[in-house]
Amino acid sequence: MSSFNCTACNVPNASNARFCTNCGASLAIEKTSPYQSPESSSNRALVSEFAFAGFWKRFIAYVIDGILFTLLFVLFIYFLGGSAFSTNPNEVEDIYAAIGVYVLYYPSWWLYFAVMESSNFQGTLGKKIMGIKVTNRFGQPIGFGQATARHFSALLTQLTFTIGYLMTAFTARKQALHDMVAGTLVVNQRYDATQIKVASESPGSGMSIGSIITIIFLVLLIPVGGIIAAVAIPAYQDYTVRAHIQQAITDTRSIQTTIENYATDTGYWPNTLEKAGISQTEFDNENYHLLLSTDGVYQIIFKQPDTLSQSRISFRPELNSQGSYNWICESIDINVAQLPSRCR
Repeated sequence: MSSFNCTACNVPNASNARFCTNCGASLAIEKTSPYQSPESSSNRALVSEFAFAGFWKRFIAYVIDGILFTLLFVLFIYFLGGSAFSTNPNEVEDIYAAIGVYVLYYPSWWLYFAVMESSNFQGTLGKKIMGIKVTNRFGQPIGFGQATARHFSALLTQLTFTIGYLMTAFTARKQALHDMVAGTLVVNQRYDATQIKVASESPGSGMSIGSIITIIFLVLLIPVGGIIAAVAIPAYQDYTVRAHIQQAITDTRSIQTTIENYATDTGYWPNTLEKAGISQTEFDNENYHLLLSTDGVYQIIFKQPDTLSQSRISFRPELNSQGSYNWICESIDINVAQLPSRCR
């Protein structure tokens, strides 16, 4: 009986076959020439869609591995001696034992993944339970070196705030970041090397690079935006309050000269605005009002904004070496961050 090759996987099939015995692709195209069936272009996409293991399968496999490995490791340490689980952590020997457990745990975790994924199992116990395996990009088993590279490449994935893991959900070959770095695939176990090679060469469209970058940007924007807002909002509030204070200082600066002239003419400081010849109503508005006390000290008492209500800032005259006065700005009830630099 004559035969012809499947266009999807290039495996020979009988001339009267309707579907490929290897990959299941429709062979109707071989019987209708010169026109190509639209099914042929979609078959590869279907293989790609089902060959690669999805995010949730991989996530559950990882959780299973974590539980099984930790349980086995704890039992191993317990039967080995168990001093790390002593109830007396002050003993030096127990402290060293506890450190030894941590030193032993992480190399064991690496060897568990590297050995299992490079073995005939092509995956850890969790992956076997979930029916998935690890291959190279051609569908072939990986070696210990590539499995090790894949394991430690996961450190890069973790540095991306787990975005590297989420890439499994929207990349064409459902690869996480460490899979891309190590050149590996995680596929469903029922697919053989030929089918995986076909799927890898003709993957689904996945998301565009622009879409991926957009998602990464948006994911990062939430925490980063929150941090920026947490810093910027209080800083802006301080700035607006400081602007109110500075405006009041500028508006009332002229009374310093009036108070100095009164002291020069009379020999003593005025203790009321009226005595100094200053109009009370001129410096009494919706934002603040003035109060003049002894020794020429005047206070600006704020009404608005609410964060400044009843807070006050005072100016005290101090004679300098040139015979003139420096006005010292002080406040005991306004946040230092909200004061102009000269009043801090």
